[in-house]
Amino acid sequence: MTRRIVLLAVVATLAIASTGCSIRSGSAPPAATGTSGAPQASSSTGPNHGDGTGDHGASPPAAACDASTLVGTVVERRVRALERPEPGAPEVARFDRINPQGATQVFPLLDRADRSGTTWYRAMLPIRPNGTTGWIRADALELGRTEYRIEIDLERFRLALFHACDRVDRFPIGVGTRDTPTPRGSFFLNSLLKPPERDSVYGALAFGLSAFSDVITDWEGGGIVGLHGTNDPTSIGHDVSHGCIRMRNDDIRTLARTVPLGTPVEIS
Repeated sequence: MTRRIVLLAVVATLAIASTGCSIRSGSAPPAATGTSGAPQASSSTGPNHGDGTGDHGASPPAAACDASTLVGTVVERRVRALERPEPGAPEVARFDRINPQGATQVFPLLDRADRSGTTWYRAMLPIRPNGTTGWIRADALELGRTEYRIEIDLERFRLALFHACDRVDRFPIGVGTRDTPTPRGSFFLNSLLKPPERDSVYGALAFGLSAFSDVITDWEGGGIVGLHGTNDPTSIGHDVSHGCIRMRNDDIRTLARTVPLGTPVEIS
């Protein structure tokens, strides 16, 4: 069964680390879903069964510009991601339906496989090391699609938002320093938080990415990289952060009104 992937509503009180830029894994309450007016991904028309193997009904996050990304939303209390699409395969990780940042867990889905009557999807996973994937049973997920994608150019301090083949917006950003660089690779929007303090380093809003810092490992949450606002607009256009990506507050609000969780993010 498919459903629309809904951008999770921001809750009023969410725990975010008070310094640095690592999104805290804490006891944040679950975010609400189905908020009126919240952006939604297009409904999936259902996977193409084809011959039961390979990549049917799923598309990679950085595929051709006119390809949408299949996103799975966890519907069970807890799911297991495995190394192979079979019940006895080694476990890669387990994920609760509500992730540590208080959002319903979503995964961009890369490939599909059918084994002995069970359908599996290979999912991007928000764990170390960056780029880890695992196979999740299809019946543990509800499916939807997003045609949005985000491309971040660290050298040009630029974030571009695309809808299918169209670049719909472009924003200046601040990025990590040489000692604490922003990681490069393929990631996705994993959570959306509202800082509890208006004057925090996170500005108006903060997305938690599936990315982790390559150098910071001992912060609470393990060094999750954020995409967030800032109360220091002079930092935009510079390499000033601990690895997070900074945006002007009005820009992060625009992004949050537009894209759903599960949106792919390519950092280069």
